[in-house]
Amino acid sequence: MYRVAASSEATLRRFYTPGSSARHNFSSSPLTSTYTRCFSATTVPATPRGIRSALAIPRSYRSSNPTLVTQPNPFARTKKVPNTSLRRGFTTETEAAAAEEELPLKYGLLYFDNAYPLKMGWWDVRYSLLRPGWRSLERKAKKELVPPENGMPFHFKVGGIEPRLKDGGMFLHFSYVHPSSYTTKEALKEIESRCEQHLLGHGHYMWFNLQKVRAFLVKGTPFLEDLSSRYPNKKIRIEYSGGLGIEGLYELFRKYGKIVDIVQVAPVKDMPQQAIVQYQFMRSSTSAKNCLHGTEVNGVKIHVTYERTLKGNVIWTWLSNHPRISVPLGGFMVAGVSLIIFDPIRVFSMHAKIIQLFNVNEYPILKWLRKETIGRLTRAPVDSLQATGWREREEEEEKLRVWLRNPPETFAIVQGPRGAGKTDMVEYAIKEKKHRVVLRCEELANARSEGEVLTNLAKQVGYVPLFQFMNTFNNMMDMAIAATTGQKAGLSATFEGQLKKILDTLTVAIQQASPTRNMSNVSPESIMKKIEVTLEEKAHRAEVTSTSEGTMPTQNIGPRRAARAKAKAKKDAEKEESKWCDPDDIPVILIDGYMSREKGQHTKELWTFLAEWAAVLVENHVAHVIFISNNVAAAKPLSKALPNMTFETIVLSDASLDSAMEFVYKHLDKEEYPNLKKSVEVIGGRLTDLELFVQKVKSGMSPEDSVRDILGRAIIEVRKNAFDFDSTDNKTLSWTPIQFWAIMKQLAVSDSISYDELKIDPLSKGDEAPFAGMEQAELITISHKNGRPYAVKPGKPIYRAAFQQILLDEGFAAVMNLESTAFLEKLENANVVKLEGELKELSNLLYRDGSWLFGGGRIPKEIDTRAKWLMKKLADSHAKIEQYEQEMGQSKKVVAAQDVHTSN
Repeated sequence: MYRVAASSEATLRRFYTPGSSARHNFSSSPLTSTYTRCFSATTVPATPRGIRSALAIPRSYRSSNPTLVTQPNPFARTKKVPNTSLRRGFTTETEAAAAEEELPLKYGLLYFDNAYPLKMGWWDVRYSLLRPGWRSLERKAKKELVPPENGMPFHFKVGGIEPRLKDGGMFLHFSYVHPSSYTTKEALKEIESRCEQHLLGHGHYMWFNLQKVRAFLVKGTPFLEDLSSRYPNKKIRIEYSGGLGIEGLYELFRKYGKIVDIVQVAPVKDMPQQAIVQYQFMRSSTSAKNCLHGTEVNGVKIHVTYERTLKGNVIWTWLSNHPRISVPLGGFMVAGVSLIIFDPIRVFSMHAKIIQLFNVNEYPILKWLRKETIGRLTRAPVDSLQATGWREREEEEEKLRVWLRNPPETFAIVQGPRGAGKTDMVEYAIKEKKHRVVLRCEELANARSEGEVLTNLAKQVGYVPLFQFMNTFNNMMDMAIAATTGQKAGLSATFEGQLKKILDTLTVAIQQASPTRNMSNVSPESIMKKIEVTLEEKAHRAEVTSTSEGTMPTQNIGPRRAARAKAKAKKDAEKEESKWCDPDDIPVILIDGYMSREKGQHTKELWTFLAEWAAVLVENHVAHVIFISNNVAAAKPLSKALPNMTFETIVLSDASLDSAMEFVYKHLDKEEYPNLKKSVEVIGGRLTDLELFVQKVKSGMSPEDSVRDILGRAIIEVRKNAFDFDSTDNKTLSWTPIQFWAIMKQLAVSDSISYDELKIDPLSKGDEAPFAGMEQAELITISHKNGRPYAVKPGKPIYRAAFQQILLDEGFAAVMNLESTAFLEKLENANVVKLEGELKELSNLLYRDGSWLFGGGRIPKEIDTRAKWLMKKLADSHAKIEQYEQEMGQSKKVVAAQDVHTSN
């Protein structure tokens, strides 16, 4: 019997993990039971006679491979085996039994490469779904992957397994004892060979990938790591310090699988040599790493790690190198996502805003509750007079309502001065319309940037989500790509393109709410017939419902038949209503403040796009479009967008004195303020001024003080807008101060003056641009008749009183008269020079003695008549110049007197 030398108890309580730098507590190790069960025996059965021949390794297995390094183990034991130090060959039983020696118990590792699925990254869920249990792998290793212990040489014992989760394999610990006649390399080679033959003979396949299990002897010290950033790869990096060449690397690593390429990295000073081995399959690289890391080959120790390849960088590099392909593809993907996901959301949001889906104030039940509760305790809703300001607007309101009952065919333009109540009148006229879209153009025109314009427009129409920040990001990306590739990628969207997209999406939402969306090819006359039929049928049904509600006899028929009859009648009614065209369901687009500003960063494009968009709606009979503007030039871009069509034009003016008094008395007590007429005469019929006057009187000011305060503000407005002598502002004015001074003097005396007289005045010289500029600045109002301007009025009624107050300023009036007469004198002097030049040219036709140059003593009658006419015009011009000189002298005296008075 061979005897085994007993190890110390402390040694048995330690467990060493191969390749690890730390020793683990034996009791806490998962392999404790296995090692305790397998390696705690103190005796080994005796080897029968002839063991040397039975354990002899064939010479064919003896190769010149490098010496295999046995795994260090702290609890090594020894066995007494026959002395085999004699010559190799046949030994007698006497010799085998006579000599005994103590041999150590040695340990080794086998690596099985297909025990688990490979974990490719943190996102790989196959490992969680397919990984087997630790105990099941241990049973499988002992019963299937490794030959039976009684069929293995060298007292082979299985110790336990150690899974390698990421690498998809496991280590199998084993112990063995070999006679001294066999080297460690030979013994391990025999064990590895027996395991390989067993796997090949039995054909073990793993069910999760249907691939064979392979076994390899671990020759080095495995690096058991669980780094979260390192995952298996087909490429492994080898670091070594020695003379290993490509041939040596190939011979060493070829065993584990087919090699695609071996590349030696250029050497770096003071750094170990490196090489990269690329396998055809990933499991080959995992086996090579776990089996060869830390091994020594001809005195050269090698270290094996996975080569880290960032696939994301490869993709990004390809995308960066092919912008002509990647950029359009990315834009197509973004557009596709927007078209599939975000555009339907935007259309739904706009449609909900048009039909007031989320406006609880429009729900019928809430309207009824408000009417029956709060409505009974408060005043009745305002009527037309209260909403519009005065009775003169009732005719315009009715005109607009009649137009809204017609099919969409053209625009409606409501014009008038600022503060005339245009918006209130239109909103009151369309308040019963179910579908409305209101665009406040002043918010858009006053925006400071393109992004703010788009944001305000999207907020008004319900265009969400907008993703305005993406435009800035796309601009940055476009600039970066242009800087790198030399050409723009087209990622950035222009302001016009974004504005057009919002309006196009709004068109789709409006079409969904319009009953005439499918009538683009139908004539307006046919649509009008449907509207008339609809109105007649609705009136008839309302009359029938009110007179015969609840009178249908149902006692002679059963409840089921009555229900079926009612359902059929309802279905027929709905089918008939589908052919109707209710004018109340046609959407109304209200564009308030159109062309409120003619100059601005984005106003020109904004007015053009709004006009073209509205023209598309009208031409397709989708919606009514109403423009509200205080700019008389608003009809020009609308005419370009919708040519050959006459617009429905409604011009609002200021109220008469009677209507203004009626408006004031509705808000102020007539008995408390009996003398309001004089104040109202000064203020005039402008709605905003009347509201301001009422507000001031209600706050505690007297009517006289209120009028004085409003008049003072009007004077400041006129001085600032018309007589601002700042050079920077003077460049932007289309008129001169003396031109407005001449108009102001006439309007201070009369309510209106002739437009034609102003046009032929010497100060204007027939130029109409100054009058248009004054009207745009709301200093004057030009009245039109039969399509042409014919009269000029103050911009506001209170401006007439402001003009009168400005004329009472003697110093300012003297300065303006002085400038006006100086300008007129300059014109007359130029006229005199012209007349004198013509007389001089006529004198060249006479000799010194006065005879006619072309013969004869008498001057021709035509020349004489022309000379006399020039002399008369010259005399008139001199008379005017003398008059201007006198007026200038008087104005200078007044200015000097004002200066003396100021100094005193």
